[in-house]
Amino acid sequence: MQMEYPYQQYMYSYPHKTAYGPLEGIHLKDYIHRLAGKENSLYFHIPFCQYKCGYCNLFSEAGSSEKRMAAYVNALERHAGQIAGILPREATFSDLTLGGGTPLLLSESQLNKVFSLAKETLGFQTQGHAIAVETSPNQTTQDKLSLLKEEGVTRISIGVQSFQEKELLALHRLHTAETAHRALAAIREQHFSCLNIDIIYGIPGQTADSLTDSLRQALSYQPEELFVYPLYIKPETSLARQGTSPSPTAFSLYQRARDFLQGEGYQPYSMRRFVREGHKNYHYASCGFGSTLSVGCGGRSYLGNLHFCAPYAVRQEQCRNILTAYMEQEDYLQITHGYLLSPEEMKRRYVIRHLLFGKGIHRQEYEKHFGGSPEQDFPMLEEWASSGYVSLGKEFVGMTEEGFALSDALGPKLQ
Repeated sequence: MQMEYPYQQYMYSYPHKTAYGPLEGIHLKDYIHRLAGKENSLYFHIPFCQYKCGYCNLFSEAGSSEKRMAAYVNALERHAGQIAGILPREATFSDLTLGGGTPLLLSESQLNKVFSLAKETLGFQTQGHAIAVETSPNQTTQDKLSLLKEEGVTRISIGVQSFQEKELLALHRLHTAETAHRALAAIREQHFSCLNIDIIYGIPGQTADSLTDSLRQALSYQPEELFVYPLYIKPETSLARQGTSPSPTAFSLYQRARDFLQGEGYQPYSMRRFVREGHKNYHYASCGFGSTLSVGCGGRSYLGNLHFCAPYAVRQEQCRNILTAYMEQEDYLQITHGYLLSPEEMKRRYVIRHLLFGKGIHRQEYEKHFGGSPEQDFPMLEEWASSGYVSLGKEFVGMTEEGFALSDALGPKLQ
């Protein structure tokens, strides 16, 4: 596959959040039973950031006051309480994630309250279960890390993106390399079982040497995982508004990063995710038929074929309006925005989520749930196999190393 920039969009799941629209006559009580007796994830969305990064097109609000964040946590309490009132007794959660935004912008008392909502209101059991929290260098303090350790957090994911000052400025990141080093040292002092460091490639002015240097500095902390992302210039972001163009060398930079990380003992489990050899206790969202229940404004819930969330926006004025509406909401159980997948779309979602991550599609499991074979339902898999992107094994249909490298170009063709 020859192209200057072989990336279309981040491929995590199906359908894309921009496909969601108005729903009528949908109430959570009619779908919540799907959590019973299955592997479920619990997610709390904290949509606050110190500032908006130049490439960020996530639902978040920058520069919020303490009062506004306190009001949001109170809304989370009402939201979780209403869910608890209809939650099946048999519903359990295998993992908990606090994402955003930047969850550690919350005060310690607010963070304690969020964990309490997960544990006491929604019944999440910490013992033996994964708990992940996202953070940024400027918000990573000793006191908050100690709090996370006490709450049983197992995985910290920190968005460093680069250790080069010029590259951080190009991304509109307002932390410094020194701040990132202090944050990483503090995280390691707490001995969390999994540290993930995010690094971006394709930054304006970035070279193969500067990328390798950032990766080398990241590896000095022996992270269990690294997520290595291409820089996407998405509509409505500040980089898009200033006319920044994607780097024509992004693909070669990815290849350099992949080869370097493999040489250092990190193996790819997707195009982005590299895991240190020997590290088995890593957390990652289930790719099977497990459901995700999200609390908060901006988090997506997946209950079988029902996907739902608040309306999506990037511009700050729109985000503020949506967030204000959420905090003033009285009924959190009426689902008004989302997507209902058809049986064919459920099959497509399954293939995308399995093919692009880990070992791939398990043939027996696929046949059990859908009948037939992946190649019969998606003939392009045979074309990709002949091109060297897919391996059609007896047990799994999975991406080759070259296929992983092109996931964000191949994935959209399955939609």
